[in-house]
Amino acid sequence: MEAAERDEAPREAISQEVGSREEISGEVDSAISREGISGEAISQADSEYVASFKPLVEFLGVALGESTEVVLHDVSDLDHSVIAIANSHVTQRTVGSPATDLMLRVLRAGEGTTADYLTGYEAITPGRARTLRSSTFFIRRRGRIIGMLCLNSDQTVLRQLDETVKKIASLYFPNPERRKEAPAEKPEILASSVADMKTAAMESVLSRYHVSVDHLTQAERLEVVRSLDEDGFFQLRGAVTDLALAMNLSEPTVYRYLRQARA
Repeated sequence: MEAAERDEAPREAISQEVGSREEISGEVDSAISREGISGEAISQADSEYVASFKPLVEFLGVALGESTEVVLHDVSDLDHSVIAIANSHVTQRTVGSPATDLMLRVLRAGEGTTADYLTGYEAITPGRARTLRSSTFFIRRRGRIIGMLCLNSDQTVLRQLDETVKKIASLYFPNPERRKEAPAEKPEILASSVADMKTAAMESVLSRYHVSVDHLTQAERLEVVRSLDEDGFFQLRGAVTDLALAMNLSEPTVYRYLRQARA
């Protein structure tokens, strides 16, 4: 369907679309800067303030034990936001790993985020290899979020133990009526690289549609772009290019959908 759309468009329209792409890209960068999450908006003093929390990362890593990862993020560079980490074996992330999807959503909300911290939410590693219970403290300066201190506790062993106890209990107290589980909130994705982060974010949205990307309608494509934009996906460098490849679209088309989503 997308190929047919491109074939029908005259070259002049394509040229205009490329121009629009550059214009929208500038608008996106400007919007991000106004929200205080671009490199220009975060000052050197802000980054130094975030860095002053590094000793706390090491302390908490020792105090909380090996099953809890402690991560310090500087939001001036979302592609490489991790500046300190303890017990990194929990998620296999390192210094220089990217921001999480939760961070992108929080920063996308901008001034609408008034909470000082979030606690007790679910997080996963790519492929759901591990399930974690996470908490995040927002580091602010002059009212803006400039960093985040995150705790990620590996719940894998506890969940396995819980399942074992339930199985044993069911042998003695059988209950034919299974308890209905409440729908879980969207878990945070803890990826070790920008590529993994973007792939997981795209798969999370595209998996809602039970057809290949080539069979998505224009309305569904627009909804995919809108959902990713609301999640802060386009704050990552190269996000438009990667989404265009994943959906078999041209970059100008993705920018057009993005403009429509923000209209």
